[in-house]
Order: sequence, then C-alpha cells, then structure tokens
Amino acid sequence: MNLLQTSQHYVDSFHHKLDGRFRVAIPAQWRVSGDEENYYWAWPHPEGCIAVFPPEMQQEFLEKARAIKQSDIRGQRMLRQFFGNASKFGCDKQGRILLPENLRSHSAILKDVVFVGLGRNFQIWSEERWTPPESEDFDLLETMAELDF
Repeated sequence: MNLLQTSQHYVDSFHHKLDGRFRVAIPAQWRVSGDEENYYWAWPHPEGCIAVFPPEMQQEFLEKARAIKQSDIRGQRMLRQFFGNASKFGCDKQGRILLPENLRSHSAILKDVVFVGLGRNFQIWSEERWTPPESEDFDLLETMAELDF
C-alpha cells in the first residue's frame, strides 16, 4: 500500500533519539507499508521546530503553487521562499529519516527529539524546546468550537 493512496493520521507525541548519523526513526504507529518509497517535505517552523508534511499532502502544495501565475512577482517570491527553504527526505527500511543539518540547527536538535502529531502532518521538536500539551491550558470544548464541531 502506497502512502499516497492512504490517509495517514498523526496523533500523539513520541520521544526518540538521533543516532550517530543524525537519523531518527519515525514512530512505528505513523509508518505505513511502502513508506521507504516516498519522501517527506519539511520546513523550519517559526516556533523553532521542524514542520513535516507527508507525501499525500505534496499534491495539495503543488496544485496551489500552479495557481500562481508566472507574472505574479509577489507570488513567485513567495514560491521561492517556500520551496527554496524546503527539505526533502525519505525513510529507510528501518523507518529512519536523516534530519538535514539546516533543520537540526534551526530547531536546536542535538540528540533527543519529540515527534508531535498534528492530524494530517507532524512536527519534530528538540526535547529541550518542547512544551508538553498537558503543561498548557487546554479546553476541549473551546478547541472543538474553534474547529467548528
């Protein structure tokens, strides 16, 4: 089964460690058969983590990019920033990804990382920067209202 044909859900958070080659395993619950044949796209997130998007979301990004005309200078500048700052990485057969140096540096990841699910995509945080959700004020009903449920 190819990840592009499935709808993967990223929930929960998981603590992992980088190995000596700067690889880290994607949480087993998030892996699907054929994952090693696909690539993830990632960007430095303004909050100091890594924003990671699975293959199934890449088509959405590309469709929105195609809608921007070549003559749209502001749009082209935005696309340069967006795609020019992207990183691409895939899983090996053990489900590990190699975190590029620019993303490790941006997120201050040295050894310990936290994978945080956001539903359709996920973030990777350094354990030192990560603030667990239970330490923040959380109101389920307020969140449900914000999501229009």
